[in-house]
Amino acid sequence: MSNDFRDDAIVLHVKNWQTADKYAVCFTREHGKIRFIVYGGRYPKNVAGRLLQPFAQLSLEVIAGQRIDKLKSCELLEMPQTFDFKQMAYAAVVTELTAIFTEDHQPQPEVYELVKETLLLLKERNPRIVVLSFVLKLLDLVGLAPQVEACGVCGCIIGEEDAWFSPLRGGIICNDCHNEAGEEKFSVGTRRLLANLKSLDFKNPKPFTVKGGELMELEGILYKFILFQTDKPLNSINFLSQMGI
Repeated sequence: MSNDFRDDAIVLHVKNWQTADKYAVCFTREHGKIRFIVYGGRYPKNVAGRLLQPFAQLSLEVIAGQRIDKLKSCELLEMPQTFDFKQMAYAAVVTELTAIFTEDHQPQPEVYELVKETLLLLKERNPRIVVLSFVLKLLDLVGLAPQVEACGVCGCIIGEEDAWFSPLRGGIICNDCHNEAGEEKFSVGTRRLLANLKSLDFKNPKPFTVKGGELMELEGILYKFILFQTDKPLNSINFLSQMGI
């Protein structure tokens, strides 16, 4: 029985491997996240090696291995996105978070569609807004969405009042329970922005107002929450911070 499989994939990460090979991480439509070696992928005449670029959408034929898979062949599904510097920086956040928050060979077609739609929308809309919406949707799909309605300490439902956010508690904290260092201000306006971004329809996005202060507050909350979940800084998010974009 053959262990080969074919699937559509989005390239998340590629790096050189040993002398002449490449190592790639992709997210596929039907097989989830996969990792494989492209033997001879660094040779100039190797077509697969040239096609395997971050953000590329490919049709892959893969030979499943006991320790790691091997690429048999690949074809271009769509022409690669031509991102500018800012769009590419935010696209890197999308691919790095997808690689970190998904498990190998766990089919999640909804994650594949989310990544595909996000990379497309980065060309058309404000990438800063698009990626925040992506982050919220991805966390929800992988079961790590922060709690934003009930206090993580006492369980009370928090209404139209400013509150706090605790990465340690996994979400919102009411004013009565707020007493720990590391809790971030979580205003009513920021919670509304979070709700708008989480429910944003990527195929038919409707306009809504975004205030700069609330955008910065939400970014701070989400990126600290991600840091707490991963227990390590992300290269792509650090790069955004360093570039001020």
